[in-house]
Amino acid sequence: MNKVLAFSMTTALTVGMMTAAFAQESKPLGLSVRGGPFFPSMKKAKTDSGKQWIGVGVEYKLGDLQYGSTGKAYSASYSISADLYQKKNYRHAPVMLNYIGRMQDSIYYTAGAGVGFVRELDNTNNRKNHTTFSYQIGLGYEFSKSQVPLFVEARWIGSSKNSVNGWGVFLGARF
Repeated sequence: MNKVLAFSMTTALTVGMMTAAFAQESKPLGLSVRGGPFFPSMKKAKTDSGKQWIGVGVEYKLGDLQYGSTGKAYSASYSISADLYQKKNYRHAPVMLNYIGRMQDSIYYTAGAGVGFVRELDNTNNRKNHTTFSYQIGLGYEFSKSQVPLFVEARWIGSSKNSVNGWGVFLGARF
């Protein structure tokens, strides 16, 4: 638990420093960074590696999507992301293409699919590496409307290898 707290504090401090550094930038770069705890859902992964893993990720906005005359009530975009969720002998590093929908100024949802690079222990406790189908769905809230918005989000991260499936809760910043 102390490691998770130390990681969370380090992430918050890093995001704060990056916010100050990028505050001078007038045009958004379309880059988001996030970090926080990941909670695997499978019993074997929890037993072998622990109930909380570390999760970090970056996401780059590729473009906006237009839907006729929807106005400001709804907007959408698409992005590419790379994440890393790991602890001890388990790791999941998905690279995904994502859809992001905004229903209000601060609330958004996301869904994505792509390829994941998985390391896990098999039934004989040997490390195995796999390339798998990976996906995610999530809900987020931007709580800071400064030049560098801060956000919190919850995501379900899944893979065709069930050992690395689970929930993540992340704090992040957009640049």
